[in-house]
Amino acid sequence: MKKLLTSVIAVFLLAAGMIEFWTPQKAEASTVHFTYYAKNEFEARTGPGDRFPKAGRVEFQTALKVKKGGIKGGWAEIQLSGRTMYAKAEDIANKKPSKPVYFNYYTKEPVSFYGGRGTQSKRYGSIAEDAVIKVAKGTVLNGWVEITHKGTKYYADYSKLTSAQPVFFTYYAVKDFTLYNERNTKTPKTKIASGSVVKVKKGSVIKGWSRIEYNGVKGYAPYSSISSKPKYFTYYANKNTNIYSSKSTASSVLANLTRNGQMKIRQGGISNGWAEADYNGKTGYLKSSDIVNKPVAAEEITPEELKYYVRENLSLRSQKSTSSNIILTIPQGKEVKVLKPSELKDDWASVMYNGKTGYVSAKYLTLEPIAKETELNKVIVLDPGHGGKDPGAIGNGLQEKDVTLAVGKLTADKLKKLGYDVHMTRTDDTYLSLNERTDFSYSKSAGVFVSIHMNSSTAPSANGTETFATNGSSSFSTASMTDKEKADSAKLAAFIQSRLVKALDTRNRGIKEEAFYVIDKNYTRSVLIEMGFISNKNDASIFKTNDGKDGAAEAIAQGINDFYQWKKNN
Repeated sequence: MKKLLTSVIAVFLLAAGMIEFWTPQKAEASTVHFTYYAKNEFEARTGPGDRFPKAGRVEFQTALKVKKGGIKGGWAEIQLSGRTMYAKAEDIANKKPSKPVYFNYYTKEPVSFYGGRGTQSKRYGSIAEDAVIKVAKGTVLNGWVEITHKGTKYYADYSKLTSAQPVFFTYYAVKDFTLYNERNTKTPKTKIASGSVVKVKKGSVIKGWSRIEYNGVKGYAPYSSISSKPKYFTYYANKNTNIYSSKSTASSVLANLTRNGQMKIRQGGISNGWAEADYNGKTGYLKSSDIVNKPVAAEEITPEELKYYVRENLSLRSQKSTSSNIILTIPQGKEVKVLKPSELKDDWASVMYNGKTGYVSAKYLTLEPIAKETELNKVIVLDPGHGGKDPGAIGNGLQEKDVTLAVGKLTADKLKKLGYDVHMTRTDDTYLSLNERTDFSYSKSAGVFVSIHMNSSTAPSANGTETFATNGSSSFSTASMTDKEKADSAKLAAFIQSRLVKALDTRNRGIKEEAFYVIDKNYTRSVLIEMGFISNKNDASIFKTNDGKDGAAEAIAQGINDFYQWKKNN
């Protein structure tokens, strides 16, 4: 009984924690600590997360203890000065860092830097707006951050800094103005001429002043002095010249201009022997010596050696009339010198042959004395019919020139996506003569030429789609296109016609032959499309919708591609 009572009392005392039995054992993993260091100055927390209260500031390179296995979820449990705290794992390292981690920031405005955190400390200077500034990682405290400037540690107002690189947009000076060092007129820096290209900082407009960069110099100027759109003036070519893709005659040619050809020159865009022009929405360049700000008068034009050839025996006449005197007859295939290139777009052109000067019908002139086959390259010229003073057919609220231009642009985009090099005779509401259209095709060495039109009839019931190739009926058409190119043209017409009829669900009027100038006098495989009758209510309704125009463009592009695939396999 005595032994039992003793046992019960022992069990009770053990349960109550009054007797402790200790057995030697190995150290738990949780009691092992490693030495880490602060990679930057940072704010420790009372728990593992930013939601926990701040526990104190830890200086750069401070040694601290981290419990083994104590880094979880991006946070580390640390021991510092006998206290348990938490730090972001990215702010500590197991090797003592030699210098803090700095990031590139940018000044939103001129920023003063100080010896301590606050304007009450000593001010050492100022850093200009948009400057790159080194900011120590994790050192933001009470709105101030540690920075380094010229190798020395300072502090700056963190609200005036940003990690986002400043964005500048291209603007243009609309008048002469002064660039200032501050947002006032007391600190002039440099003069900027009207038309100059400048850079404007996004979001920098404050009280009517904006941050501007000009030739590497930054400052401030009234926002009213600049515009996002340049101003252009009309200039004229004083000779036959080219518009280049860059300021070099070795760059690609965007366009050929004849004497008195017009172009838009950007204000302030003439420098170093070159003029910046807007060509169909693209930036191009001409030699400044080749342009003037007014048309060249007839008496100022001197004869040029612009070589053309006559398509058949051609009369050189004394006046611009078939009833005027014949000076002589120029044999077929002979070369003549065109004296006034601008006349090529008219009915008559002045030429010189064998020392004699007179007039010939411009449509009988050609750039090739003998037809030669053009390589079937991937260069395609699209010719939206009519334009400018020539509206083409009009009906049911539509003008032919507008429809053909819209479809032409859509077709060009689709062909480019298929890998073709596409050029358009016009990309805006511009008038072009038939000669200009075929000469443009020749200048591009096009593999294929496609002229886009709408049909019309006095009979409102007339409807449907038809595509034309040249019939070669005129005696001089052979001076431009080979028989093989004519056969290819008929095949090209068939592919396009098939696609169009299926896409538009119009009446199939078939493939036809006709001596239309732009296909009969062309230098490469050429077709002319009549997409539908603008005079017919149902046909016209197709081209009043975006879907209708897009469907026509897709059909034309696919028809051209069908032809190329057919040629590839035959």
